[in-house]
Amino acid sequence: MKFRKKHFVGLTLVSLILLLYPKWQNLYSSKSVYLDRKITKIEFAGNINTSASDIADIIDMKPGMVLSQDLLDADMRALFQSGFFFHIDILGELDGEGVKILVQVKERPRVKDIEFIGADEVFPSDLRDKIPLKENEVITPKKVQLSKEVILKKYRDEGFFLAYVRFELEPLDQKTNTVKVKFIIDEGEEIPVSKINIFGNSEIDTFDLQSVLDLKESGLIESGVFKEAAFETDKQKIVAYMKSRGYVDAEISNDGTNWEIKWENPKKKDKRVVVVNFKVVEGEQYFYNGYTTKHDMTLGPNNMPIYLNKEGNPPGTPLEEWRPVYEVKYLQDQYEFSTNDVGDVFDESKFQKDRGSINEAYSAKGYLFAQVIPRRKIIELTDESLARYENCQKRSSPEAVKDCEEEYVALNIAKLRKVYDSKPSLRGKKFIHVDFTIRENNLAFVENIIIKGNKKTLDRVIRRELLFKPGDLFNSTLVNRSRERIFNLGYFKEVNFNMRPGSDETKMNLIIEVVEQPTGTVSMGGGYGTITGFSIFTQLGENNLNGSGQQITGRIEFGPIRRFLQISWTEPWLRDKPWSLTLSAFYSSRTLFVGATSITENNNQGIKEAASYERAGVGVSAGIGHRFLVNWTHFHRYSPSFFASTRPSSLVSDQVLAEVNRGWQFRSQLTNGVAYDNRDNVFNTTQGFNLVLSIDNVGQYLAGESHFDQYSPILEYYHTWFDYTLFGLIRKNILRRWRVVQQFRTSSVFTYERAPKYGRQDKEKIPYIQVQDRLFLGGYESLRGWFFDDKYYPEEWRNGAASRVLFTTELRFPIEPSLLWFVVFMDAGAMYEEVNRAIGERKEAFQNYDSVVRAQRFADPAATYLFETFNSSGQKLPMSPYELNDPGRLVLSGKNISLQNFKYSWGFGLRIQIPVLPLRIYFAQKILYTGDAEAPFSTYPDTNAFQFVFGIGDLRF
Repeated sequence: MKFRKKHFVGLTLVSLILLLYPKWQNLYSSKSVYLDRKITKIEFAGNINTSASDIADIIDMKPGMVLSQDLLDADMRALFQSGFFFHIDILGELDGEGVKILVQVKERPRVKDIEFIGADEVFPSDLRDKIPLKENEVITPKKVQLSKEVILKKYRDEGFFLAYVRFELEPLDQKTNTVKVKFIIDEGEEIPVSKINIFGNSEIDTFDLQSVLDLKESGLIESGVFKEAAFETDKQKIVAYMKSRGYVDAEISNDGTNWEIKWENPKKKDKRVVVVNFKVVEGEQYFYNGYTTKHDMTLGPNNMPIYLNKEGNPPGTPLEEWRPVYEVKYLQDQYEFSTNDVGDVFDESKFQKDRGSINEAYSAKGYLFAQVIPRRKIIELTDESLARYENCQKRSSPEAVKDCEEEYVALNIAKLRKVYDSKPSLRGKKFIHVDFTIRENNLAFVENIIIKGNKKTLDRVIRRELLFKPGDLFNSTLVNRSRERIFNLGYFKEVNFNMRPGSDETKMNLIIEVVEQPTGTVSMGGGYGTITGFSIFTQLGENNLNGSGQQITGRIEFGPIRRFLQISWTEPWLRDKPWSLTLSAFYSSRTLFVGATSITENNNQGIKEAASYERAGVGVSAGIGHRFLVNWTHFHRYSPSFFASTRPSSLVSDQVLAEVNRGWQFRSQLTNGVAYDNRDNVFNTTQGFNLVLSIDNVGQYLAGESHFDQYSPILEYYHTWFDYTLFGLIRKNILRRWRVVQQFRTSSVFTYERAPKYGRQDKEKIPYIQVQDRLFLGGYESLRGWFFDDKYYPEEWRNGAASRVLFTTELRFPIEPSLLWFVVFMDAGAMYEEVNRAIGERKEAFQNYDSVVRAQRFADPAATYLFETFNSSGQKLPMSPYELNDPGRLVLSGKNISLQNFKYSWGFGLRIQIPVLPLRIYFAQKILYTGDAEAPFSTYPDTNAFQFVFGIGDLRF
C-alpha cells in the first residue's frame, strides 16, 4: 500500500509539471520528458528555400523511431554541417505516449545572382564556372573565401599578378531570402617576362629548350605575358624534351628554379617585369637497344597461369592450348621503335607511346586492367661488356651457357658490336634494353557511369549517347566514340572521360565530366549565294530545350531574290529510344532566272535580257529517323506542299507562262535514306567519313503534279595530313591543334522522270519534272568560278538539268583552328538529261541534231569552220559549239560521266568561322581539261582571270 502511494505522488507531480509547460519545449532543456518516447510526427518551420523533404533527408529521425540522446545530437550536427542554416532549434511536444518533433530553422541567404564587375580580360562565364559559390546555393564564408581565391588564381594564370578582388552583398530580399552577390575586381596590369634563364645544361642547347616553352620573353613580336600555369607546365615540357633526347634521368632542380617580380628600371620604378629561372639536371645520355616482349606466365596453385587470358584459358586447359589475347608478334608490330633503331638516342616519349599502344590494344578488347610492366637493363658499350655475352661457352655450367646465349640474342649483342665498330663516338655510352612483361589480367566491366557538371542538361540526354551501359564489357573504341557523340551534340564546350576502380578487380567506374555552354541562339545576319543572291535573316533557336535535347528553331529570311519563313521542332530521342521526330512548316518565295534572250538581230554580239518569274510555296514536313549500330542512321520524311508561279517577265518561255496559268499546284514527296557518320567533330572535322544516300519519290502514287524519282548520294572524307609540329620536328604541343586537313566530297543528284499513277496528265502542258525541280551548276553553291548561265556551258545547262554530278577537294591550313583557315580547292561538275524529257520541239531538235549540223557544214563550210573554231574576238575556242551542244554528250549515261564532260575550277581563299556570320572568301579560276597526261589542265583563252567568290554561311551543295 505504501508502494502505491509513492507512485501516485510521482505521477501527480509529473502531471502538474507538464500542465505548467508550454505546448512546444526545447528538447535539450527537457530531455527527461521527451527522450525514450516514440516519434509520432516531424514538422519543419522557418524554411523558405530548403524544402521539408530535403531537411528530412539530412536528419536520421523518422516517425516510428524512439527518440534518443545520440539521435538528437547526430541530427543537430548534420543540420549544421549541411551549411544551409545559421540557427537551429529542435522542439518537442507530447503526443499521447509519444512525442512530436518540430525542427525550427533560420536559413542562410541563397545566391540570387552573381555579378563580376571589372572583369574585362577574363570571361565572366569562365569565372562563374570555376568558383564554388553558385546561383541558388547558400552563401557561406568558406565558399566566399574559396571563390575569391579561385578568381585570383585565374588572374594569376592569365598573367595579372596585381589583381585584387572585393566581395559585396546587396540588401537581402526578405520574401525569398536571396541576395545578389558582387565580386568587384581590380585586374591590375599584366606583367611581361623580361628574361628566361636556363642553367645546368651542358649538352642540350639553351635555344632548343626555350623553343618548347609556352612562356616567351617580351619583345617586338611576343607580348611575353607571364602566366604561372604556363611556368608550371614549362617545367614538365623541359623535362619531357630532355628525356626525348636520351637524358632519361633529367629533372628540374627546385633549388634555382623560380620566378621573381622586379622593377624593369629600379631607379624609376615605373614598370614591373618577371625574370624566370629554370635550373636543369641533365644526367647521362642513353641510347636504344631494343625491346623484349613476353607474357607473364606465373602459375597459380591449380597449375594454371594467373595473368594470362583467364576467360580464354579456363581451369583445366592443356598447356599446349594456352593462348594469350594477343600474340607477341602482333604487339611488336605496334611499336614505333624497331630493332633497326638500335644505336639511336633513347626517346622517352617514343617509349611511352610504345607502352601505351599495348594498353590501347588491350583496352579495345575490354582488358582495361592489363598491365605492361617495363624492366630496363643498362648495357655499357665497351669491349668488356660485349665480350661477356660473346664468350658464353666459358660459362661454368650448361645452364649458365644457355642463359648467356639467350641474353646474347635478346640484348642484340651482335648489333651492338656493329655499333661499337662503326661508331667510335658511342663507345662507353649506356644503352637501354626494355623487357616488357604483360599481365593480361581480367576483363573489365563498367560498374557505374557517373555524370558531373551538367546543370541544365538532363542525365538521360548524355547517357543515351553512350554506346555502352553499366554491366557491359569495357571497350576503349566505344568509349572514345561515345565521347565524340556527346561533344557533337553541341551542348558542351568540354567533355572528359575518367576511369576509377570499381568494387572489385573486374569492375571500373566511368566518370563523365562536362562543361556546358549556351545552346540558345538569337542571330541576325546575311547570306549570299550566286544563285540565291543577298538576303538578311533573323533566326531564333534553342538546341537543348529545358535540358531535354529537343531543338526548336524559327527563321525569317528576306532578300531581292529569296524570301523564306520556317519553323521546326525536333525530338532527337522519342521516349529515350534512338528514334527522332522532326516537324516543320515553311513559306518560300523565290525569283527564278531561266536564261537570257537576245533582243537584237545580231545573235553573236547582241544585247540579251534575262527572263524571270517568281515561285511561291507553302508546306509542312514530318520526318522520323533511327540510329542503329554505332554510326548509322536511316530516315524517312513526308513533305506535302503547294506551289504557284507568278509575276513572269515578258521574255519567259511558253512553258513558264503555262505554269503561271495553272495557278497553285500540289506536290507530294516522300524521302527515305540512310546515313553513316563517324566524323570526330561535326563543327570542325579533322578526320572521318560522312555518307548520305537519300531517295525521293515525288508524285506517282502520292498524287500531285510532279512525278519523278530522285537519288542523291553524298560522300565526304576528311584526312589530316600533318599538324604544325611537322611530324614532331617542332616540339610544341599547342601546335598539335593546327592540323592541315583535306576534305574530299562528291555530291550527285540523279532524277528520273516517272508517270502519274492516278488519272492522266498532259506531259507537254504540265511537265512531270517542272522548272523548279531543275538543277543548276555554278557559283558558290556548287562550282566556284563559274556562273549558272556561263557561256562555256551547253545551251541545255542554262535552263537547268535533271541530273548533276559534283566533286570537290579542299585543303585547309589553319591560321587559328577555331576561327580562320587558308584553303586551296578544286571543283568539278557536270549536268545531264534524260532522253524521255526531250518532248515536243526539244525532242525533234535532239533527234535531228546530227543531220542539221551536217547540213550547215555542207552549205557554208568556211563560215561554219570559223564559227566552230574561233570566238567573236578571234581567239581559238576550246571546243566547237556544235560539239559542246551535242545532245549525245548531254544524256545521262556511263560513257558521258567522264573527265572530258566536266567543267573545272581551282582557287584559294579564306574560311572565317564567325558563329553568327560564317564568311567564305575565294578567288577561283576556270580551268580546261586537256586530256594530256603531262599537262592535264590549261586556262581558257579568253577567261583566265580569277573570279571573286563570296559566300556567307555554308550553302555548298
